[in-house]
Amino acid sequence: MRSFIFFIYYIVITTFIFSKQAFSNAQKCEYNQNICNQLDKVVGIKTPMMIASGTIIDDDIIVTNRHVVEDHKQFIIKFNDGKIKRAFPLPHNFPSDLALLSLRQEPQKLIKLPVPKKIEGKIRVIAFDQGRNANRIYNEGKIISFSDFSKFSQARIHTNAKSLPGNSGGAVVDENGQLIGILASGDGNINEVIPFLLINKVIKNTNSMHRDHFFKIGNYIKICANNLETAFNTQKDLDVKVASDIDSYCWNSNNKQLIDQAGQTFGRLGDLKRSKKFLERSIQLDPNSPNSLLSLAISYHISRDLYKERPIILKLLELTPENPQVLRLGVQVAGILKDQNMSDQVLDLISIHNKEALPLAQQFINKAFKVN
Repeated sequence: MRSFIFFIYYIVITTFIFSKQAFSNAQKCEYNQNICNQLDKVVGIKTPMMIASGTIIDDDIIVTNRHVVEDHKQFIIKFNDGKIKRAFPLPHNFPSDLALLSLRQEPQKLIKLPVPKKIEGKIRVIAFDQGRNANRIYNEGKIISFSDFSKFSQARIHTNAKSLPGNSGGAVVDENGQLIGILASGDGNINEVIPFLLINKVIKNTNSMHRDHFFKIGNYIKICANNLETAFNTQKDLDVKVASDIDSYCWNSNNKQLIDQAGQTFGRLGDLKRSKKFLERSIQLDPNSPNSLLSLAISYHISRDLYKERPIILKLLELTPENPQVLRLGVQVAGILKDQNMSDQVLDLISIHNKEALPLAQQFINKAFKVN
């Protein structure tokens, strides 16, 4: 009875938050029909902690992020037509930031999904937009990098396709409207997508026998996220217990996004030892993540570990040669280490991507190499 009363209260509150306004099939869509059709395959998800997105992959099955699900036992789902339903998490033991929700407490048998053979053109995010209280198609972008998904179960597709907070769990499609992945996270410039291939790995490893472990890890994720939020509002002298909880729960969550955030948080607060520990782990999980690589490069730079920083910067120069922060770090590392080949490479890239900065960069290099 208590559970039922809570659910009714949750429905009332959520109905107020999820306004009745929503995209409808009759509403004009400016993209090709295959992309427009994906609007109906995206849902809004309300948890006690956040509003996020989910993507329908079967009649009764929705996929979203593991960090959205945490250890919650049920969720409120808003469909594109405005209908609101209840959904339940399906336990699994696969270490990817994905989770399945079922509209049935006793779900139907899960079926392996056909994997796209080829990504056509640029990609874009389709997700629930908190500002509009409705599903939205965002501006397209290109794929920047990705790792070997068969070797790295937490690797992502990295893209400059646009998204906003609350889009986690949304669909990512190519120019033909083909679902190629699920949005996980991003920094506003480079966003991260979990590839479609890993959804099938989650399906394969979904079983009620994993329930206890699933919710245990979910609790780690929730405690980690709560402490990271506390730390976000701290400018210095992070509470010892908060730092200890981040160190413990974020590490044990084995969640790439949270491990990234922990490393960035410790770096911002000057705890470089912990920062490097988390960011080095993040790179082990996804070796070609530009956001993680840049965060680690900054931590190495501040702690003056320039020899460790150099290979990181060289990789970033390949992945994101237009990034002004990468170029600035590259100039400094090349000059201080007196690496002629690296300095030539960085100056060439600056002349292409940031001409205004070239005179100052050249001056720094000349002084470093004592060129008259």
